[in-house]
Amino acid sequence: MKQEVQNEMKVSLFQFSPARIFNDSVGNQVLQVKMDDTWIEVKEEVFRSWTGSRRVNGEEFHGPVYNFGSIDDSIPYTGRRECGCSVCQQNVEPVFKMN
Repeated sequence: MKQEVQNEMKVSLFQFSPARIFNDSVGNQVLQVKMDDTWIEVKEEVFRSWTGSRRVNGEEFHGPVYNFGSIDDSIPYTGRRECGCSVCQQNVEPVFKMN
């Protein structure tokens, strides 16, 4: 009886889960951003402009942030960032840097 209930739950979760639209096969990156307490898979356009926590293939990512929709990687976003590490704070203007 217990096994039947577990199987029904698995089927229900599978049916109601959204289809994955990202290719996470070998050699491709899974990009995620943290919203509230949930990690959400996103496309590169969102990932590169997210000022909060980011992960690539499940590992934390620290690096520059760019304006959303920009194609020029030579001018990083200089506003606030959630992460206070030196890598993430490198291009932040002094008035927006974490103490």
